Amino acid sequence: MYKQEQYLRYIADKYYESFDRQGHASAGHNGPHGHPDTPVRNTAHFVIIYMYLYKKYRDTKYLNISQKFVAYLCSKQKESKSGAIQCMYGGNFDNINGLIGQAWVIESLLYYYEIIQDKEVLETAEKIFLSQKYNWEQHLWHRIELDGKDIDIDPTSNHQVWFAACSYKLIKYCEDEYIHSILSDFVANGENTILHVHNDGLLKHNVSCKHPIIRKLKLRILIKRFLFFLKFWKPKTFDYKYIEYGYHIFDLYGLSIIKEQDPSLPLFKNTAYNKAINLAINMERLDRMNASNSKTPNIYYYTYNSPAFEWPYVALVNGFYNKEETNILYESQYNITFDSESQEFSKNNPDIITWNARTYEIIRFLEAKYN
Repeated sequence: MYKQEQYLRYIADKYYESFDRQGHASAGHNGPHGHPDTPVRNTAHFVIIYMYLYKKYRDTKYLNISQKFVAYLCSKQKESKSGAIQCMYGGNFDNINGLIGQAWVIESLLYYYEIIQDKEVLETAEKIFLSQKYNWEQHLWHRIELDGKDIDIDPTSNHQVWFAACSYKLIKYCEDEYIHSILSDFVANGENTILHVHNDGLLKHNVSCKHPIIRKLKLRILIKRFLFFLKFWKPKTFDYKYIEYGYHIFDLYGLSIIKEQDPSLPLFKNTAYNKAINLAINMERLDRMNASNSKTPNIYYYTYNSPAFEWPYVALVNGFYNKEETNILYESQYNITFDSESQEFSKNNPDIITWNARTYEIIRFLEAKYN
């Protein structure tokens, strides 16, 4: 058994009783981003963890808590006017955690549906998908708030990718041609909207389109480039690639979900995609990028987007997996974050509750490798 899977079961059992009493998982705060979450996100992730364990061990306790969690998610979806589900408390951001918050719930509902075939659960996933407005001209989604307000195109590339990736199985499970056409249009135009890299292959964080919101983001990046000499002092603030270093593998993971389902897409024959993959093959180099110009590791890397739990799936789907690298990454994760007292990866971790929930990301690798 992989050590990642051992940890998965450890936390699932450790928190089982408290989660079962609550009827949902505990809420975190979106890792280092610090946005206060509702319990929705982590509950969605734990649905996948518990259902995976149910499939593997056939212990009905895992099925029982999954049913309770799915009922919670479906009930929360019904509370909004737009059909979206509340993933965080808005403040200066939004209440849905952009497209990606909605993606994670769809992902969990479809995983559950694959096993249980509950029609209501599938319908809830469809409603969440259709709550977000697709812009046919820009080939990107807008964020639609709980009250139905259009808060413009979601400019974060991985939000767009993950929303499509987590929803992609709707093509298989639902008969709505409108949903099919949206997803087909998005992936057909992805080379121009979501797949842009720096010279070194590092994926860019924002989408590419002709829109005022993108012009504002480009201006911020331009200012940071003028102030590049300050990145040695405060890399998080002044290094315009800082967040991209920490998100590279996570971004590729979302793209790999789509590739596993539809590897023939032109998107994956693109030069930019191949450059991004070549960077992921050399994890030693990426590790150096995430530690460069700073006395502390990138806060969006091992303590949020863990390559120990994400890289194996990306590598397997894209044909460069090896067990030695997987073990090295896990050892790095252990050295950076393992706390012997809690027996969790909570050292240097700003949000262990959410981090634990995100260990579900190893499941795609385990299922692809061994099922």
